Amino acid sequence: MLRDSESAAGPPTSGAKSLTSLAFDRVRTDILTGRLRPDERLKIQALSERYGIGATAIREALSRLVSDGLVESEDQRGFMVASISREDLVDLTNTRIDVDCLAFRRSIERGDVEWETGVASSLYRLSRTPHPSDADSHVVWATAHRKFHESLVAGCGSRWLLRLSATLYDKSERYRNLAEPRTSPDVRDVDSEHRVLAEAALARKADQACELLAKHFKRTTDIILQAGFTA
Repeated sequence: MLRDSESAAGPPTSGAKSLTSLAFDRVRTDILTGRLRPDERLKIQALSERYGIGATAIREALSRLVSDGLVESEDQRGFMVASISREDLVDLTNTRIDVDCLAFRRSIERGDVEWETGVASSLYRLSRTPHPSDADSHVVWATAHRKFHESLVAGCGSRWLLRLSATLYDKSERYRNLAEPRTSPDVRDVDSEHRVLAEAALARKADQACELLAKHFKRTTDIILQAGFTA
């Protein structure tokens, strides 16, 4: 096991801060992908053994995840994975629409050739990435999918909007990943949805693009709710 002053790769690093960041990334990834389930108790010792990282770093990482809303902390009961609910998902989706449509509209109005190139290239990469069939291909597709959505808002010129957009994306991906085993891959033509989004953006049709983005987000939410996954 890695003690709090050792690095995951072996050689000494900057110490506890590096291990805390490593623990943060690993726990966060397992929550977002659904390997750590909603309401699951997060026992320090068990996580320390699971990741091979010292208890102090694990505890600090969990405290950071509380601030991010992915972990909950209760007096005398310790840490647990944040709950999910229908109400939370609907609120999350509506907030994401508000934030991303604002960033998307600004990108369409202000984006330069570099922004246009980013949208076009990320769409091409996503369209050439096979849909997930196993854990490895899921990671590859999820990465391409995220890059595409990031490209749409990348030209907004606001680091705060981009930060909020990224946070909301993570929370939405958690719901999507949790619900995925219960949904059919043939429910929608997501490739077409992405293509028309990019086309509207590059044509500088802000109203149409934002309407399409809102429908895209709502469609995902409807599929999750129809699957009966959330409480």
